Amino acid sequence: MFDNLRDISDDSAEFDEPVDSIFDQDFEAAGNGRIMGMTAGQRFFISLMLLATVIVIGITCLMVTQKVWPF
Repeated sequence: MFDNLRDISDDSAEFDEPVDSIFDQDFEAAGNGRIMGMTAGQRFFISLMLLATVIVIGITCLMVTQKVWPF
């Protein structure tokens, strides 16, 4: 397993490319203000649905454990 370790480390094929070329990449700016492909209105609606789900599950858990009575 380690027989050719010295031969592998002597190869400079992995290091032929200069290090500076790693930082020369051009990144495109996120366009249209979209996160995960959704508009601001869609993200707001999803957050309201998540809030409603948390409230309903919380109230249900309180009623199941009899910490709150519905009447």
